[in-house]
Amino acid sequence: MNQRPLLLFVEAKAHIPELASPASRATPASMEMIAKSLAEAKHHFAPKATADWGGLFYQYANRLAHHYLLRYVNRLPAHLVFMHFLNAEDVKGPRSELEWRGAIRLLHAALGLRDDFDPYVHDVFLDVAQMNAAAA
Repeated sequence: MNQRPLLLFVEAKAHIPELASPASRATPASMEMIAKSLAEAKHHFAPKATADWGGLFYQYANRLAHHYLLRYVNRLPAHLVFMHFLNAEDVKGPRSELEWRGAIRLLHAALGLRDDFDPYVHDVFLDVAQMNAAAA
């Protein structure tokens, strides 16, 4: 069987404020290319959205633009995984999946995304306390 390997693009977060990120500080020439890429991805994932994908949630939108490029432009078997850590005490991260899901839902609404906007974008939740207990 000659199948292409699955490509996983992973972004990990340990606390909710990490979802907000400043806009890119790229050069003007690069910003033009970034803006074009974000606009293409926004048109694909949220065609009716009026949100600025280059603003407060730039990093998340940028990951979606990369996913769009891999899966929909280049037709590669790519999946985007947003890994959210629970109980990351060192950064006072969320204690429950429910807390993360509320923040993600707000982020999606701000970007004009439906919660089920793409079957190849996944939210995964890992409990640091359980991982530490298993390792002990």
